[in-house]
Amino acid sequence: MRAIVVAMLFLSWVTVTALAGGLDDIRNGNAAYREGRYEQAVEFFTSAIVSGELDVEALAIAYNNRGVAYDQLGDYDRAVADYQEALSLKPDDTMARRNLRVVLVRRGVALANTGEYQRALTDLSRAIELGPDKAIAWLRRAQVRMESGDLEGAAADLVEARRLAPGDEEIVRAERRLARLGEAARQVAVQLATERQPEPAAAPEPAAPATAAAQAPRPATSPGEGAGTAGEAAPEAARRTATAPGEGEPYRALADVNVRAGPGNGYPARRIAAKGTVVRVVGEKLGWKEVIFEDGGRGFIYRKWLEPVNGWG
Repeated sequence: MRAIVVAMLFLSWVTVTALAGGLDDIRNGNAAYREGRYEQAVEFFTSAIVSGELDVEALAIAYNNRGVAYDQLGDYDRAVADYQEALSLKPDDTMARRNLRVVLVRRGVALANTGEYQRALTDLSRAIELGPDKAIAWLRRAQVRMESGDLEGAAADLVEARRLAPGDEEIVRAERRLARLGEAARQVAVQLATERQPEPAAAPEPAAPATAAAQAPRPATSPGEGAGTAGEAAPEAARRTATAPGEGEPYRALADVNVRAGPGNGYPARRIAAKGTVVRVVGEKLGWKEVIFEDGGRGFIYRKWLEPVNGWG
């Protein structure tokens, strides 16, 4: 049997003294929940909460149970708020604490699926604090870190997940994926290092025989004229590698954003693309777009900071 399973949420049951109206609402809410009528369950639990008839323990139960119903409806924000309220009323409520941990993992995964990696990591880190002995939160945080390019952090999380659930198939798959991403990152680093190698200097050519024309003095340049001639080297800006015509698709930076040497936040920033800068996208790795600037410079920008441009100026 797999060591990691999908955690279930639990309702609390009223075993305290309170006025009948509030208790009846909790019981009705529990019954609606068991029948899958989650919206009606929320209504009953809300009625119990606002009735003013519940003591502290019963009120904590009502908040916990409404949080469970919200969770089943996919309303993770309200579920988190209700579990926190239950814990503020009854800090030693292990059931509310467990339910809060479970919903933080679920919300973290949902946030990661929309690209909100930082918020997802915040939820998953909090879930780990609530239950450091649960492998699922370590695994999910490792997966989000892989998506965001933090391969070192992902590796550390997977070590902990494997310790807590040795042999789990999902953890093994995550470790394999991490190995593939690490190899891809290594290859990118090697490629970038190769691109930075200077070209060997050309061998000097033998001097041409002196002629009268070659020995004739050059006329002095007038003020404002360049000292070079048509046969001499062009200025540095003109020698830069230009983007090949038509290479890639044009995109515009949505904000001032770092351009990194590889597809992940762990790579050094090469430059900053100012808001409105137009670049050409020539590929994508791990959600990071490989871009070429007008001056020939290359790097990676995360996809959420770029938008496509119609036409090329």
